[in-house]
Amino acid sequence: MSRQSGSSKHKSKSGGSSDNEGLVEQVKNIVTLLYEVVSSRPHECENYIPSARSAIAALDQIHFFRDPQRFAEQVWILQGLQEFGFYDADAGCIRDITEFCQASWLRILRNFPDNRSQSTLAQIHQEEGDTSSQGSSQAGNLNRDEDFAQLSQDTDDDLGSPSDPRRQGPLYVEARGNLQPAVDFYERAVRAADAQGYIAGNILSSAAEAQMSLGNVTTPPGDERLFSQAIRYLRRAEAVPGYTLSVYMQQYLNDYGRYVN
Repeated sequence: MSRQSGSSKHKSKSGGSSDNEGLVEQVKNIVTLLYEVVSSRPHECENYIPSARSAIAALDQIHFFRDPQRFAEQVWILQGLQEFGFYDADAGCIRDITEFCQASWLRILRNFPDNRSQSTLAQIHQEEGDTSSQGSSQAGNLNRDEDFAQLSQDTDDDLGSPSDPRRQGPLYVEARGNLQPAVDFYERAVRAADAQGYIAGNILSSAAEAQMSLGNVTTPPGDERLFSQAIRYLRRAEAVPGYTLSVYMQQYLNDYGRYVN
């Protein structure tokens, strides 16, 4: 998705008021500027923190992330805000901006089951289910009661090679494009938290979930790297005092953790 053309490419799909649309356009202009400052004038970023916060306030005012019809715009805006929020990796992050991004990603990923990423994943799941019913395994899916070694063999047998046409199909390409921003965000969030000497279990668990989701639509060997990183995040989350993994995440860790160094 082009950063430079983001403000002009993403047109409104909703029937909101002209006032709201005016605010959205103002936010897009700010985010376009933030992209530019981060990429070419990072030493000036601190001067633009008030602008980023004003964009966030406007988005909250119009409940922008409650509209599942504006998925592409939402992703583009969040990418710009999160890159700005982490512009100085050594200093950590601008906490209120990155927390806003985290909450907004979770809303996109979980609260709107009909948005593009969820719809794409549902279509992939249906396709793989159809294939499975004809005797094939669901490639890349670790959420089954079989050994990791056997899974690797099944994947090789079923897909043949990393360039398998099905994994390069439009549904998978779209799903990867939709899921990658969340993976990137959580990776940066974990790094920033580590730099500050504190990490919350829910951040690590969400980072693991993002890795797993992307892994399920990624060709080998990239999928294995993603699943392995998910296990590492879950191990760390499990070790956070006072934090308890969900039943699903704990089972995943128990089943496959022993295969990851």
